Amino acid sequence: MSNMPRHTVSQARSFKENPRHYPRKFQVGVYNTFSKRLPYHPLPSKPQRILIQAQEKIGDAILLFPIISGLKKQFPSSIIHLLCSTKNKHIFESHKDVKKIMVYRSGYSFWQSLKETHYDLFYNPKDHPSITGINIAKKVRADVKVCIADRRQEQYYNYGITVNQSNHILEKNGAILRAYDFGFKLEPTIPNVSLTDPKEKNHISINLSAGSNTRKWPLNNWISLIDFIIKENEEIVINLFSFGKEVKQGQKLKDRYNSFIKLCQIDSILDAGPIIQKSSLLISPDTAMVHIADAVGTPIVGLYSGDDRNVARYRPYWMKHRILQSPSLSIQNIEPSEVFHALKELMKVNA
Repeated sequence: MSNMPRHTVSQARSFKENPRHYPRKFQVGVYNTFSKRLPYHPLPSKPQRILIQAQEKIGDAILLFPIISGLKKQFPSSIIHLLCSTKNKHIFESHKDVKKIMVYRSGYSFWQSLKETHYDLFYNPKDHPSITGINIAKKVRADVKVCIADRRQEQYYNYGITVNQSNHILEKNGAILRAYDFGFKLEPTIPNVSLTDPKEKNHISINLSAGSNTRKWPLNNWISLIDFIIKENEEIVINLFSFGKEVKQGQKLKDRYNSFIKLCQIDSILDAGPIIQKSSLLISPDTAMVHIADAVGTPIVGLYSGDDRNVARYRPYWMKHRILQSPSLSIQNIEPSEVFHALKELMKVNA
């Protein structure tokens, strides 16, 4: 008898509620109609060969680090392999506990590589189906295949874990640790960062960039905010991060404020870790930088959209923070004065 629930709600905006995904829903339905349900198997008591499937984005990788480390801590002799995308492969390459990385959607070579090892445990923390995910689950060689329970994907797995749709994404990813009765204390993990270095009192970090236009704050808002900050503290140094189109904005801010701004040019988002760790605070839109700061022990002022479910799932998990939410799905409606007030409030708490 399967331990799968009858129904779970998750990632609603990306799969259940988004009309653009109707073709994919139909395709998943066809796959499910003509595929057999796997039998229930209990979790292996001491897995020696573990395969984890990551989601596609940079932030997804950062939020999977504690689970990789948690599994390795509980099963020290295990060998952990990972499936990921080309976007976040370089992030996982920095994790000392990952011994092999395979990039899905890389053609014939990937499917051949997937067959090379027989695993005791395969874990997919994604809580909604995809055609790529279904094909991987069908073809991976594993004694026990584990997923986050969802009626559209669970038939390809031996064991499903029920999660609350409003849980933080770290708790969703870490459901495999809870299933092993390890308790549910997730520990922050970021490679190559000392978490004990002292904070620079007059240093803060600002990140301009985000993955979508709705999560980007206008340049004039950043100018107004920095004006408030410098007026309050003329000894402040702002570590400024910008990527892609926001690089030009970063340079404009540097030209305007000169010595108050330190442009941080980095090759990987992980390179931001040591800089943010020494900062007293990070101000950032809802993006992977928030999770970096959370993991390295730096308080956060986060700029989020009006999507309450997204805030619940992707807000900082460990560190003190202030969340400013727009009344709409764009953060452009958040006022600079609100951000400055939240910054001052958080700095007082951590003084």
